[in-house]
Amino acid sequence: MKAVLIMYDSLNRRYLPPYGMKDIIAPNFARLAEHSITFDNFYCGSMPCMPARREIQTGRYNFLHRSWGPLEPFDDSCPEILSNSGICTQFVSDHAHYWQDGGLTYHQRFSAFEFIRGQEGDEWHARAAGFKTKRNPRRQDTINREYTRGTDCCHARCFEAARDFLVNNHNEDNWYLHLEYFDPHEPFDAPEKYKRLYTDEPIPYDWPVYGPVEDAKQVRDAIINYKACISMCDDYLGRILDIFDQYNLWKDTLLIVNTDHGYMLGEHGYMAKNYMPCYQELVNLPFFIYHPDFPECAGSHRSALSQSIDIAPTLLEYFGAEIPASMQGHSLIPVVKNDEKVHDYILYGYFGKHVNITDGRYTYFRCARDNSKLYEYTLMPTRLASLFKKEELRLTECLERDFRFSGNVPMLKIPANTEYVPNGTHHMYDVHLQYGDMLFDLENDPGQENNLIGKSKIEEQMILNLVALMKESEAPVEQYERLGLNDYI
Repeated sequence: MKAVLIMYDSLNRRYLPPYGMKDIIAPNFARLAEHSITFDNFYCGSMPCMPARREIQTGRYNFLHRSWGPLEPFDDSCPEILSNSGICTQFVSDHAHYWQDGGLTYHQRFSAFEFIRGQEGDEWHARAAGFKTKRNPRRQDTINREYTRGTDCCHARCFEAARDFLVNNHNEDNWYLHLEYFDPHEPFDAPEKYKRLYTDEPIPYDWPVYGPVEDAKQVRDAIINYKACISMCDDYLGRILDIFDQYNLWKDTLLIVNTDHGYMLGEHGYMAKNYMPCYQELVNLPFFIYHPDFPECAGSHRSALSQSIDIAPTLLEYFGAEIPASMQGHSLIPVVKNDEKVHDYILYGYFGKHVNITDGRYTYFRCARDNSKLYEYTLMPTRLASLFKKEELRLTECLERDFRFSGNVPMLKIPANTEYVPNGTHHMYDVHLQYGDMLFDLENDPGQENNLIGKSKIEEQMILNLVALMKESEAPVEQYERLGLNDYI
């Protein structure tokens, strides 16, 4: 058994030909869709980057208990289970968050890992001139770009590492390649040949500011540079597909292509992610799967509701490994075979912000009523690129040991919404209070323009199902209080 997973960061499915985008040069995504099954109702769960990766490895939500952080000692990791079952697992990525404080336990779960340095604010090469403070991503990116031009770009080097693994192992059995690209995440720094596919003008605006749109021209420029990144991703995707053709990996290799979350490029008046509610552009994701046991399904679509927590169970079942009871996801093999339903409802969201639910037709965003009682449950007190402060740790209330998913291992319970939490885009928990509850009918209002709160009988049913899924996820008791759901428990 062999498997390849190709993962992108911040890939908005509306920019891909298989999902209807025509004004983009991406023939290999269309080629992928011809070989594989395209999922139409695939969603993320926990956001943003590292929370998404944690649930992809563990097959369960984490945003009800934890913000951005590492794998915990009690987490059941899919690649580690595979490695311990005799499957060679290779990890290749240029996603720099893996080697920062908030991602420091993920890659070691693989048999081997290879890092490609230089993306975004990766603290790679130093310059003493002009140095003022640590953690200055935009300054660091300017330095990194001196080393990541043209064929030396991070994306190309990721592909080369993956290509070497595939060429060296195509005749072997029992391996899993996890190839993860940072692109098309900002900054949208694709080599010039991809930008020239869309314009001959210099377009310097390639790093959007997270939040409301400030300038229509900036949106236009960002879209052009984003499209250039998609075309670059497409080019190197085609080279992987060429390797599948060359060695006929189609006969015995599972292929998954996915992303962690979407990205907003002016939709609803927003850029990027984190600040705005979880609109479809952020959460309804592109997902493709090719299963060698079902080649007759190539070119088809699936409508069954599914999401990122299903990836780990799918891989484990494919390789014949046991699926831990802690995993909330379901294997997607029944969906692949005959579009069988595996979820009635799913949750998604950010820690400390709206808790959201969808059944594929309706989507409901539950806003916090009181965000003062919000806690991190962890044994690994780190976040994106820093350790928790001593002042925060002094506020630890107890060692919580009531969660079955952790094997009742005691955890630190640390207040989250305090003066000591960094005021960055991944926190700012109270920013979402301005939006209130939201309910949309995705069938009749795909653009999510008509909020049905107070106008539809479905609202009460969505609340009941939200509470049921929170209970299934062992949501901490204070989550019900902060969301105003105590009467529904």
